[in-house]
Amino acid sequence: MLRTFMQFSPRFEQRFIPEGAAAPVAQAPQLLRGKRRAQVAGHMGIGGALGVVLLEIQDFSLMRRLVRPEVAEALGDALEREVRAVASARLSALPVCLVERLDPGRALLVVGGNGAALDALERTTAGLRLEVRGRLRVEAMRLTGQEMELRGGAALVLGGAGGLDMALASALAEASRLARSEAGKCASPMQREFREILELGRVRAVYQPIVNLRSGTVFAWEALARGPAESVFASPAMLFDFAEESASVFALEKACREAAIGGFSARQEGARLFCNIHPRTMLDPAFTPGETRKLLDKYGMEPRDVVLEITERHSVKDFNLFHRTLAHYRDAGYGVAVDDVGTGYSGLASIAEIKPDFMKIDMSLVRGIDANPVKRALLETMLAFAEKIGCRIVAEGIETESELACLIRLGAHFGQGYFLGRPATVPATPAEDVRLAIVSGSNQAVDGLKCASPISDLAERPNQVPHDAQVGEVKRFFDADEAAQAVVVVRDGRPEGLIMSHHLDRLLSSQYGLALFSRRDVSRIMDPQCLAVEWDTPVEVAAQAAMARDRDKLYDPILVTCRGRLSGIVSVQKILDALACVQVEMAKGANPLTGLPGNVAIEREIARRAVVGTPACLVYVDLDNFKVFNDVYGFQNGDKAILMTARILAEALASKGGEDDFLGHVGGDDFVLLCACDTVEPVCRAAIDAFAAASPALYGPEDRERGYIEGQGRDGRLGRFGLLTVSMGVIDCAFAVAVTMDELGQRAAAVKKFAKSRQGNSLVRDRRNPLGLPGDPSERRVGGEGVGEKEERMPPAAGGLRPPDPPNGENG
Repeated sequence: MLRTFMQFSPRFEQRFIPEGAAAPVAQAPQLLRGKRRAQVAGHMGIGGALGVVLLEIQDFSLMRRLVRPEVAEALGDALEREVRAVASARLSALPVCLVERLDPGRALLVVGGNGAALDALERTTAGLRLEVRGRLRVEAMRLTGQEMELRGGAALVLGGAGGLDMALASALAEASRLARSEAGKCASPMQREFREILELGRVRAVYQPIVNLRSGTVFAWEALARGPAESVFASPAMLFDFAEESASVFALEKACREAAIGGFSARQEGARLFCNIHPRTMLDPAFTPGETRKLLDKYGMEPRDVVLEITERHSVKDFNLFHRTLAHYRDAGYGVAVDDVGTGYSGLASIAEIKPDFMKIDMSLVRGIDANPVKRALLETMLAFAEKIGCRIVAEGIETESELACLIRLGAHFGQGYFLGRPATVPATPAEDVRLAIVSGSNQAVDGLKCASPISDLAERPNQVPHDAQVGEVKRFFDADEAAQAVVVVRDGRPEGLIMSHHLDRLLSSQYGLALFSRRDVSRIMDPQCLAVEWDTPVEVAAQAAMARDRDKLYDPILVTCRGRLSGIVSVQKILDALACVQVEMAKGANPLTGLPGNVAIEREIARRAVVGTPACLVYVDLDNFKVFNDVYGFQNGDKAILMTARILAEALASKGGEDDFLGHVGGDDFVLLCACDTVEPVCRAAIDAFAAASPALYGPEDRERGYIEGQGRDGRLGRFGLLTVSMGVIDCAFAVAVTMDELGQRAAAVKKFAKSRQGNSLVRDRRNPLGLPGDPSERRVGGEGVGEKEERMPPAAGGLRPPDPPNGENG
């Protein structure tokens, strides 16, 4: 009975062959059926040679027991899909090229040609296996979190008395045996070719520009390795995958580095060279520090000219040795970049350990970013993270103008991709129109307000159909995707019309609507007058155009184009939400607790005074011992202290200052005043007097009486801390010449630190020359070390009570 079942189930034997055993061939199953079998039989009938290639995921049967069934099935589907793609790209010229899925995790490729074409079947198999493995690696990581090994074997199909099925089964058995041997990994012909490439120096270097997205100039060139043009190793992925399997990564990288440095010549002053480096190279026993420096000396370059780009698609086992070696390079003056951020092993923990100078965002997060709000949010987060750790962002894979514009708008530092420049032996700078577009976009990004952001920032990827599609197809699409509201009709990438789901339902729900229209072209029912705007149209301008439409189109989405080609779609609801967010963002100029102007407004006010050139004094106000007070008395009472300080400062300005004075809330317990130089001291003294009188009421009777509280300082130690006091540091600003925020910030930090070093309420005025005077800004009017001062001390509590000097006290 079992024998009878096997005869009618040709795949039964394949499914139940134990891994490691050759397939039985006594009863040969039909591996090919129908037209495929007839094609192969016809090819052999005219004397054509035939071969089989078996590719299988190693230990797949074990993996299938360890993961969910749907995960194993998805990995099997991915294997079949990638084998078909690679075979179509590499072997489509052969008269026979058929892919058959034997089991999940096993794919069979049947190829036919003349005898000469199949002589190199072993070499072809090794190349196919490496390429499929490389393409499958990302999917395996996504599905299982682990790398996956692929085995391959090949055999010629020999005709005989048993017929085609027996010949195919015998060849499959031989291919299966070879796949499970060492030959299933590295083919000796490829080993010989690979060694020749290294020994004869046939590794080539091409250079792709990394462009500054502020100025449009080339900041650096990335050196990319290529093998001989007509070789299976022409692709860098094939080179490095084979090198990894044959434990030759270090030798390959040494050859690549010499080719890159030897062929590099900076295209402009200060341009750098980015060199890829495999993390496992640093762990190679043959690794010797100083080899790269010898190469640089040979070609007249310095370590500061080179950025080592850590390619993190591979894991690192010995992190201690890796980081020690990386520290050696960093100490020598090399820059460090992390590649492929957002994929592979380039996680936040790894980035925190490496502390790179540059983060290269993987192209999977860059492609389509102009129409994907999630990707834009991710990049904004990465830019904020980079700013915190002193790192710069390089966006890889830029291929369209709208992607470039979006990245500039978001504030990416550098860009790389085919739109900016392709890899070439003789590198070329970006085209002049691209450079001008970068400069223009950068100026808009810096100078423009958020409410003038381009409509492309809101765009999402559109649903689209070709102009010759039928109405019935669109109906089925809407039925399958209930969330879809609109479909764009496109011809050659350009929008021709819009179909709304509710309009289509109304049309087809009439008595003969379905019969009349289902087989007609969509051009019969689309709206050809839909609203389309270019990607750089400001949101509010697009909103005005949308609101000016006819009432029945008022809530139709807006199409976004880039030079006339469809790039995205934006719903009216999203535009309204964006405009509401603009209002919120503008309101954020005021601190939510005090209602005083926040950081943006403070910087804008300083910039305004600098343009006018009117001298002024900047006062930095900070509360001492606030952290301990906040911990002991709670956030609610901490907010009361901040509100009280804001009220006191406002009243002091109102009573002692002038009409043009300004009060801002930096955040927390920090404030900034801008007022006339002749009234600054009366304003500060009035504020200090009022604070000294009012602040004791914030404490309980016992703490107020003894003049201190017990709590935990910033160093984590318990101690006694004085009551709240206020420190004020005054900086004179002439504004006769430009003053940067960095200069102002450094001066303010020094004065604040000096003021907080004094016990009690204190007022300190900087004795150096005013900022913004022509000449050296650090020149002093009066001699002496450090920041000079005019100090006015006030008692910290009513009645002249002063806290005892606390053993572990702190200011701030």
